[in-house]
This record gives sequence, C-alpha cells and structure tokens, in this order.
Amino acid sequence: MSEPTTPYRPRCLHLTCKSMQVFGENFENDPEYQAGMTEFWCTQTFTAQGPDGGYTSLELCSNPERECFKEF
Repeated sequence: MSEPTTPYRPRCLHLTCKSMQVFGENFENDPEYQAGMTEFWCTQTFTAQGPDGGYTSLELCSNPERECFKEF
C-alpha cells in the first residue's frame, strides 16, 4: 500500500478557491494552482476575510484554534 504524498491537514469547511470549485479535493493538481499565489475566500463572508476578521489562506484556515474554524 502506498503512503499519501502529503499528510492529512485539516482545513476549514468554509475555505474555497477557484481550483477547489473545479477540481474539488484534488485542487492542488490544477495546472493553474500555485501554492502561495492562489486567492482563497470564505464562503461565510464571500471575501478574503473570515468571520473573525482574519485573512484567508490554506495555511491560516487550517488552524483548528481559529474561532471560526469548522473542520472539513
């Protein structure tokens, strides 16, 4: 059995980006996806800020200690 290429990393249910809309959970394989360069938004606020006023990104929205975090 092969090991996953990246370890499981929880992310917020409300985080999304264009690549996620098209490729779903396989979004990192989108040819247009560039880590650190992709614009994410929160589906609760529909802006680049979450309901807690903090910015959105894959890194920031993978923090379970963030008050608005809901694990996907």
